[in-house]
Amino acid sequence: MSTHTDLNHTTGGSSAGSPDGSIPPVLSVNDLRYSYPARRSQAPVLAVENVSLKIAPGTITSIVGPSGCGKSTLLSLIAGLQPPDSGTVAWTPTETHDLIAKKQRLFTMVFQKDTVLPWLKVDSNIGWGLRFLDMTATEREARVAQLLELVGLTDFRKSYPYQLSGGMRRRVAFLTGVAPMPQVMLLDEPFSALDEPTRVNIHVEVMRIVAELGMAVILVTHDLSEAITMSDRVCILTKRPARVARVFDLPFGRDRDVRALRETDEYQELYKQMWHELNVQSGFASPAVAS
Repeated sequence: MSTHTDLNHTTGGSSAGSPDGSIPPVLSVNDLRYSYPARRSQAPVLAVENVSLKIAPGTITSIVGPSGCGKSTLLSLIAGLQPPDSGTVAWTPTETHDLIAKKQRLFTMVFQKDTVLPWLKVDSNIGWGLRFLDMTATEREARVAQLLELVGLTDFRKSYPYQLSGGMRRRVAFLTGVAPMPQVMLLDEPFSALDEPTRVNIHVEVMRIVAELGMAVILVTHDLSEAITMSDRVCILTKRPARVARVFDLPFGRDRDVRALRETDEYQELYKQMWHELNVQSGFASPAVAS
């Protein structure tokens, strides 16, 4: 059965995947607030208001909410692509140069838009970000080969992006984010353009890679099925300005069968509750408990 809390008022500083707070978070977001700047005669528009959350290592947290509520803006604030009006984003460890020495990054980001470089072959795309780490060419090649094998793309390592299917391109885009072995991956609807069977197959691969490498993931998605299928925790935001309305801690475990999961009563009940909450936050339903 699901449980829910407001991440803005999480008792005892608990974190995703660590309800008792026993695992130190790799990322702490504290009271983030952000307004879109004023334009011409218009006043600033408050987009994100007092959002706090903690992310534990090796966990997947999905963020869903009404269209235009500020999901991607929140992700951009976490990534430092734009500064918040107030609040903080704290990473552990804070010393980026230590991570470079360990041949990894603090975080990477994968976008909805296809960012695969068309003039580079698959292996060069995946290894592009590794050039900025303290790695030899041999080490870079070995890591790329390992990742290609994980998703079954070894035979396509010398292909150009135009020679790949849509699903293959998304795998390559995802692996460009995985390759630097970040502590946290930020995913902004990276699988939304794929058909359902391909998307589910990629879900399986993503969950396996995350489990093997121990990285944390924050996934922005509009797809409740995707959120439930992949996540340890799902955060539902209010309509703009984005605040955390409700949080669901999912009981399925990382070894879940994502295809069989959707047929279970527990999945159906969680989906119903989340769907109701999302409709409440979108203004299409009353806050009464879903029947």
